Amino acid sequence: MPQAINSVLTYMVVDFLSIAFSFLIIKKLTTDIGSELEIRILKTMLQIFIAYSFIDAAWILGEYGYMPYFLRFVNGAVCFLSVFLVGVLGFLTLIYTEIRLKTLFVKKRELWIIASVPLVLSFFMCICSYRTGWIFYITSDNRYVRGPYYCWQMTIVLLYFASAAFRALWYGSKEQMPMRKKATFSLAFSIIASVAVGSLQIFVPGTPLVEMAIFSGFFITFINFQQAQIFSDALTELNNRRRADQYLETKFNSPLTEWPLYLFMFDIDFFKEINDTYGHIEGDKVLRIVAQVLRIISQKYSAFTARFGGDEFLLVAESLYLPNPDELIYDFNKTIEAEAAARRLPYMIKLSIGYAKTDGQDMTAVELIKKADGMLYKNKGRSRSVPPRNRNMMPIENRNGKFPIRFF
Repeated sequence: MPQAINSVLTYMVVDFLSIAFSFLIIKKLTTDIGSELEIRILKTMLQIFIAYSFIDAAWILGEYGYMPYFLRFVNGAVCFLSVFLVGVLGFLTLIYTEIRLKTLFVKKRELWIIASVPLVLSFFMCICSYRTGWIFYITSDNRYVRGPYYCWQMTIVLLYFASAAFRALWYGSKEQMPMRKKATFSLAFSIIASVAVGSLQIFVPGTPLVEMAIFSGFFITFINFQQAQIFSDALTELNNRRRADQYLETKFNSPLTEWPLYLFMFDIDFFKEINDTYGHIEGDKVLRIVAQVLRIISQKYSAFTARFGGDEFLLVAESLYLPNPDELIYDFNKTIEAEAAARRLPYMIKLSIGYAKTDGQDMTAVELIKKADGMLYKNKGRSRSVPPRNRNMMPIENRNGKFPIRFF
């Protein structure tokens, strides 16, 4: 009897701590630390995990006779949900990983179908187990016992988690950007840690190791989000405003900065219209495309770039690597145009750009930003002055003149 009480207390403590901390994580998850789709999937996974923890708590109370009216068919339903929901979490872990890695998986229906096949098989075997005893069966005295094909169910679960971990490791090994490489490997580590701990329950039944394993994965992911948020923007994976302020402070206070600095400010035109017309997920895509192009440009000119806030971006380059600022603007416009054309977007991505140069003047970083902002908003004002009926043909300026590209 004392052993039974210890088992029940252990399960209850683990389950309800997992539930409480999962609610806290859900409350903290915002689009400030990830894209809208990433956050939506992660919240869904946490909600399913909360449901799983409640079900698991009900099972342990019924298993040891602490829950009245825990009939045999109720026990069977609870066991079905408990076993099947782990498979659902494995499936969603794979989906979440593909979204984090920004692969084409979510856009290809055939890949969704292939990935769903093991989950459908798991559902069929689990729901039939009450009659067939394949995955589990309930004894005449209302006890849960693993069935002869329980290992098949665990294989399906491990297949999802292992696939997600392998994909993260594979993409991490090919990633060139140190910040993104670290984030990708951290994701793989959180999945591997969950699998390692959860797998022990196969050999040590009657312990809440699965709950601890799954929650540890969520917790590691959340901690990685929080750490990345300090100096990087979760959506675009560029440096964030805090890192930009730190960089500018270092540059302006360093005696080693011999060459004049160019500071560029970028602002996406008609970004609200894109959000209102195509939705915030499409707006997130635009921000990532702009970030990708800025990353290319910053590598070419040995520059620093950051998301400054909302739909504004910043780039700082030394005149040693950038003798002519118009050259950078021209390269940016051509690259963003090519990227939009390659993706066959139904709208145009256009940015207003302003810049300022230190040029040996005694000015602060704030003054330099204000000067670049002044040019930016003059350019933005010219774009906004186009009559609404003509805004579907917005000009992109470059050194060779103007040429129109359709906006909507």
